[in-house]
Amino acid sequence: MDRDQIRTRIEEAGNLPTLPDVVIRITEMADRAETTGRQLGLEIAKDQVISAKVLRLVNSGFYGFSQPIATVPHAVTLLGFETVKTLVLGSTVLDMMKDALPGLWEHSMACARTSALIAEHALLDDVQEVCTAGLLHDLGKVVLRQSMEDAFRTVVSLVQERDWLFVEAEEHVLGAHHGHFAGWLLEKWGLPDRLVRPIADHHNFHEDQPFARSTAVVHLADILCRAEALGRGGDRKIPRLNPAALEILGMAIDDVLGVMERMSEEMRDIRRV
Repeated sequence: MDRDQIRTRIEEAGNLPTLPDVVIRITEMADRAETTGRQLGLEIAKDQVISAKVLRLVNSGFYGFSQPIATVPHAVTLLGFETVKTLVLGSTVLDMMKDALPGLWEHSMACARTSALIAEHALLDDVQEVCTAGLLHDLGKVVLRQSMEDAFRTVVSLVQERDWLFVEAEEHVLGAHHGHFAGWLLEKWGLPDRLVRPIADHHNFHEDQPFARSTAVVHLADILCRAEALGRGGDRKIPRLNPAALEILGMAIDDVLGVMERMSEEMRDIRRV
């Protein structure tokens, strides 16, 4: 099966997650300049499931509030539109990630928060969008499990038996990996390239690719979270860092160590595996 055939099979799978209409409507509202915080909060509050998941994320330690946030409009006021978009998108995949692989949700949350730390350090303009990319970077593992369960089991067996990286086993079995799978799904959802490409390319970083700085952030964040054993990505190994990622972000090893110190301080609530 070649890559085009795999993409077709994934895109035609009947059990893949879809982006709910309410999420599309909320993200469109958040992008409109005339939308007020109250309007956005009330729109989210109309959907009890989305509201509950957003509040669960807000109060999970993700943003470090000392007092509980009780309402979605309050969350919108405190966090701003871009962050709320991150939460709404994250809420749609929360349960799927928890069911896919042990520790995957914790790893994804840690990668989102680490992506934000790196993006702030490197003075990127779109910190919250990069944070979203970090949160969704391993969504392709969920896609693989739901669309090609036999291949997923083969990949997991190779990871366990040969102590391979998950991405290595995927490439061996399918000639493609979870970055590609997530990218195809997110394109099907109609999400913009500036969000899709860092997710699709985080294992294949190159400084000449589109949205290279955002991709470098997710590439580095994933590796640091693996090194710190924050959650679990499905294997026991740490991917190789492409030095060009540090160069394009203007970071040296001392900068990386500084980010890791902040990770230790700010992610005590995330289980280490």
